[in-house]
Amino acid sequence: MKMVREIHSLLNRIWEDIFTLNEELKAELPGKGFKVEDVEEVFGAYIFLDGEWEEMKYPHPAFEIKPQIEVGATPESYYFVVAVPKEKVSENFVELFTETFRRSFIYGAEDFLNDVYNWRRDEGVSPGEILEKISDSDERVFQFEANFESAEELKEGIYKLIDLGKRFGIFSL
Repeated sequence: MKMVREIHSLLNRIWEDIFTLNEELKAELPGKGFKVEDVEEVFGAYIFLDGEWEEMKYPHPAFEIKPQIEVGATPESYYFVVAVPKEKVSENFVELFTETFRRSFIYGAEDFLNDVYNWRRDEGVSPGEILEKISDSDERVFQFEANFESAEELKEGIYKLIDLGKRFGIFSL
C-alpha cells in the first residue's frame, strides 16, 4: 500500500502545482501578449523512461499559453513545449535554448518519437549539428521541450523562454 500512497501524493502534488501555476500565469501573462488557457487532462502523451519514449495511457495536467506553448507535469518532470516553425529556428536560438534549458529535447511535430536532440544522450552535440538535423528534416514545425524539477523552476523557465522567443521572433504575437 505504501506505493499507492506515494503515487497518490505525487499525482495530487503535480495537479495542484499546475492549477496554481495556471492561475498565477493567467494574472501575469496577458499583459505580455499571451493568453493562458485552462488546465486540461491530456491523453496520448509520451514520457522518456530508461532511454526510450513510452506512451502514457493515463492523463496528466497541462494547459496552453497561446500562442505556441504547452505547460504541464508528468510523473517524471514539470515541462513546457514550444512549437517553432522550421524557418524560425537558427543556430543561435538552438544554442541559447540548449544552454539555458539543460534538460531539453527537440523533436518534430509530426514524428515526435525521433528527436533531433535529447539531453540524456546528446551531450556534446553542437548547435550546428542539431540545426543540420533540423534542416535535413521534412518537418515544418519543431517542438522545443524543457524539463524541470519543480513548478517554481518551470515558471522561471517560462519567463526565460518568453524572453528568448521574443528575442528570436519565434512567437506569432
